[in-house]
Amino acid sequence: YISTNQQYSSLNTYKNILEQVEYVFNDEQGSGFGKEITDFFLALNDIILNPDDISARTAFISKAKALVGRIRDSYKVLTEIRTNAIERLHNVVDVLNDKLSALAEVNENIRFFGDAPERLNQYLDRRDRLIKEISSLVDTKIVFNDDGTVNLYTAKGFPLVMEDRSYPIEVKLESADDPRVYATSVDITENFENGEIGGILKGVRFLNEVIDRLNTFTKTFANKINEIHETGYNLYGETNVAFFVADNGAVNIDASNIALAFEDPKKISAAKLSTNIPADNEKAKELLALQDQTFSELSDMSFQEFYASKLNAYVGSELQHIKEVTKDTKFLLESAEEKLKEISGVNLDEELINLTKYQRAYEAAARVSL
Repeated sequence: YISTNQQYSSLNTYKNILEQVEYVFNDEQGSGFGKEITDFFLALNDIILNPDDISARTAFISKAKALVGRIRDSYKVLTEIRTNAIERLHNVVDVLNDKLSALAEVNENIRFFGDAPERLNQYLDRRDRLIKEISSLVDTKIVFNDDGTVNLYTAKGFPLVMEDRSYPIEVKLESADDPRVYATSVDITENFENGEIGGILKGVRFLNEVIDRLNTFTKTFANKINEIHETGYNLYGETNVAFFVADNGAVNIDASNIALAFEDPKKISAAKLSTNIPADNEKAKELLALQDQTFSELSDMSFQEFYASKLNAYVGSELQHIKEVTKDTKFLLESAEEKLKEISGVNLDEELINLTKYQRAYEAAARVSL
């Protein structure tokens, strides 16, 4: 039961985090940005047809702003989910430490009341409840001692409770995206696979991977657009003008800072040469051609392919897999719980039969005495 409870708690916690991440890239519910990628390139067609058409240029600026907004919103939501997960990790560790302290106290009382069966049974029941609760929080190994007390360890053998002493664990943030768990000043983060703590840590690692992929997409997209745009000419006759910039002054563009370098539609560099700018659409054609190109930075995929497979499908397939495993593990947990009740529970039918038998025996004895 304890082993399965640890697994289920971890899986269920991880699943809940994945469900939040899935919504960020759920195009069916309108929360992804696959459509905005397509619209960005489609808007270039009107500029190609009429390079000096201000309305076509304004529409392209609008589509670019929509894409940038979705990218930045995605980054914001993902980092908020991560922040909430890390805060939850702190809270769960606090709860765990309280329960470890309570179990150490129960151990002390089990020894003290070893010769008082009624009081001893109360503490043994409390011991079992605490073990169940602790196993839902942390990946732990339990040793039952001959006197009824228990010793608890992490999965890799670091002590949590030894006799009447508990050893609290703590969370430290090495950086905003890297929570570390310590026991007796030793980093044991990688030890945790199960329990709610293990599920949260897996969720944070997954979030970090998704955020890294989003940043990779954004950086590559912005750089490839800029490389072409900066070599063209706008309606003012200017060249070497970037289309995307980092709005916080950073050198590199990513999902947290991507922004349009301008909103003036005349600044779009659609021309390749400076000789016939109003009618020149060659740079606009080059920008549109990026839609179907593949890039080594994106695992030899196009922008749309990378978004679809490395973000959208990546999150969806992981969630689907975890949902199935969680369902199976829940079934095993319920089965183990039922078996545990059969072994340790009270059979009410049997107790009723015994009560009736004792009552009849008492009545018979009473008649004999009369």
